[in-house]
Amino acid sequence: MTNLDIIGKRTRASRSSVVGSAAASASWVALLAATSLGAVSLERTRAEVSAKEPLAAETAEGYRLIVQSYSSTSVGEDQLPFANHRPLASAQRAVTAEELAHGVAVDVLQIDAAKGDGHAPVIVAWVERGAPDLDFDARRARPGIGAVYGLAKTSGGSAQIELRRRAA
Repeated sequence: MTNLDIIGKRTRASRSSVVGSAAASASWVALLAATSLGAVSLERTRAEVSAKEPLAAETAEGYRLIVQSYSSTSVGEDQLPFANHRPLASAQRAVTAEELAHGVAVDVLQIDAAKGDGHAPVIVAWVERGAPDLDFDARRARPGIGAVYGLAKTSGGSAQIELRRRAA
């Protein structure tokens, strides 16, 4: 057995374990990371999002919660991401005002997190009316006027975010 044979077996074994863990996450981002060529880093951040401020009355269309991860240099003084900066990762899901009052946990998967700016990522979250129907897990979404939002730096793979600011 040559060194190339040994390396090939290790690569296949490590790739199959990555694919198995990605399938368990049931996310297209995780599957993309698992099947990408080359060394890919995948980092999961758990965002605990709550809104103590009451939201407007429930609507027939419901609410969507959008959670995005940004480099710390991508967020301005108003604590919103710069318009021309793209999130490192994003997720969206349907929520109710009652769920937000108790807190909602959202996992955000980030590809190549280790290649960032060396600082802990910032998690930005907001809630707006509508169903979670945005393309690409809301990677191009930005808080609209009147959206209730919040942000926090990650620490140890998690962030606690309270939605209490209104976008102008």
